[in-house]
Amino acid sequence: MPRAFTGIEKEEIRARLMETGLACFTRYGLKKTTIEDLVKPAKISKAAFYHFFPSKEALFAELLLERLPAMQRRVVERSLRATDNVREAIVKFQEELVREMEADDLIRPIILNPSELEQIIHGVPDALRGTAALDLGAPVLEWIRDAQARGDIIEGDPEVVVWMLGLVKFLPTHQDDIDPVLYPKLLEMAMNVVADGLTSAANAGTANAGKVGRPTARTSRRQAPAVRVPARKAAPDRGKKARAK
Repeated sequence: MPRAFTGIEKEEIRARLMETGLACFTRYGLKKTTIEDLVKPAKISKAAFYHFFPSKEALFAELLLERLPAMQRRVVERSLRATDNVREAIVKFQEELVREMEADDLIRPIILNPSELEQIIHGVPDALRGTAALDLGAPVLEWIRDAQARGDIIEGDPEVVVWMLGLVKFLPTHQDDIDPVLYPKLLEMAMNVVADGLTSAANAGTANAGKVGRPTARTSRRQAPAVRVPARKAAPDRGKKARAK
């Protein structure tokens, strides 16, 4: 019977698994990375791996959750806290969210291979996903509640609004299915439609009719013109790259 790992050994092995996982996932992607790839540098058996993580998807999620807080801070600082114009802030938030996704070495493979996203979702415990979503959404929820209190965003469940702001992140995962000429136009339109739908000014004639102190749609559009999204270079086809043995 193999001896149990000491506390120090567990910490060292976990750190090596995280380091190896980051290297493998960014190079090969989640699907092509095997448990054997992950345990070799840590010098443990495949069976021992499951004493540290229930699956390779859970390891991927841990790595993702390590970098998400910093990513979210950058998105919020460059958008929601960068301007007092609510509509402009909403558009910027979506732009920065997509930009971060496309630039991140760990997330970009998911964009290039959306089937891996489904693999991650099924491999991560529900409790971990729920806690992470709650913690990461807190600053955005606070901004939304403040904007709703001022009458700058339509009334409704703030958590639903958070999801609306994040819907744009699904477009990059389907970029290969969209005409490359239409993709940047679709991305731009989606961002502006969400911004128009959430801001009070865009709904002044319906939900916000008769409410004092709220700008008209015409005034708001002069102050916050639609933001154009620059065309992005087509993502490289990772499927054509053979994995080095």
